Amino acid sequence: MFLAAFVTVCGITVRGQQDTALVARINQMLTLTQQKDLEKIMDYTYPKLFEIAPRELMIATLKETYDSDEFSIEIDSIKIITIFPVFVINDTSYVKVRHSMLMRMKYNEALDTNDKESKTMLVSILEQKYGQGNVRFDAATNSLNIFMKPDMVGIKDKTVNTWTFANLDEDNAALLEMLFSRAVRDKLKEYN
Repeated sequence: MFLAAFVTVCGITVRGQQDTALVARINQMLTLTQQKDLEKIMDYTYPKLFEIAPRELMIATLKETYDSDEFSIEIDSIKIITIFPVFVINDTSYVKVRHSMLMRMKYNEALDTNDKESKTMLVSILEQKYGQGNVRFDAATNSLNIFMKPDMVGIKDKTVNTWTFANLDEDNAALLEMLFSRAVRDKLKEYN
């Protein structure tokens, strides 16, 4: 009886430690994202992505995205919403993570404050992707504010014994097919 209780307690403790390590790793990744620390973000990125796009190319692309000729992007209010159950396929652990954030696209040139039709159309187009009421133009800061709830996948396998991450962008099916097997993609779709 004592042995059964001891094994149960040890099992709960180990699972709790794993969950704590996962949550800590996710929070570190999200903090680096908010800070735009691109070098360190790559240390948390699923290594298989670098087979598709080299690390330095990904950093350069992200730099151009965050600070273009047209606008600069800031990330704010980033936090975990849901960590779905961890599942294992072919000795690799996966977890779907949903988080929220506010993305501010601050335009470098002041937009015409009298051109309300263009701004309304831009907001309307972006709301189709991010949801009604989640996109707002702020004339005072000359920025477009977008509230988002993106998903990412945590992956832990034998080659890297720590959690790494990849964005789970359903609009980029080709990339998801290159990264994950059909079984993994199907399992990820089960979690909404």
